[in-house]
Amino acid sequence: MDKYEVVRPWHGVKMGDVVELETLHPALKSNLRLIKGEAAGTLTPATPNAGSDAKSRKEAIVARLDELGIEHKGNLGIEKLSELLPDGELEKLFPEE
Repeated sequence: MDKYEVVRPWHGVKMGDVVELETLHPALKSNLRLIKGEAAGTLTPATPNAGSDAKSRKEAIVARLDELGIEHKGNLGIEKLSELLPDGELEKLFPEE
């Protein structure tokens, strides 16, 4: 089964969609582009650990607050949450700073 990218959409299919077909009908040939090589397989991100550093920091702070039994609101920002931590806890969580 080959994978094709839609370059000209038709009813029910958007441009950029990927479709898998066993055989390509001649009527669809001009609407599709064959995906070859690594692109046809599973894609892996170039930077697997990339993402929002702020979110991971917030998750770490929230987890530590929960461990210490300190009540907090989930919608608070990083600064407000870090103020709830006892002295020295933030430095223990993020020693590189």
